Amino acid sequence: MQIVFLKRGKPKEFNYKPRYYDEEKEKMEKRRKQLEQSNKESTTDGEHLRLEMDRRWRKIDRSNHNKARGINIFIFLIIAAILIYFIFFV
Repeated sequence: MQIVFLKRGKPKEFNYKPRYYDEEKEKMEKRRKQLEQSNKESTTDGEHLRLEMDRRWRKIDRSNHNKARGINIFIFLIIAAILIYFIFFV
């Protein structure tokens, strides 16, 4: 091993590979696989009902989340308007 005082080594390279995650696409692929499996092997009515209920509940939960977000933004805007009123006019 050689000892060199003034020579610097090369810096380590940063090798970043960005990843993209598409939740909707993943859900669609999962649903497509379920449908393909249901076509290959006949599913019982109970399984089909359970899968359908799960899909509907997730859809309802998503819509409730969106409504709550809208209400939160509306409340924030009202509070901001009240604060601006008190700062500039009182």
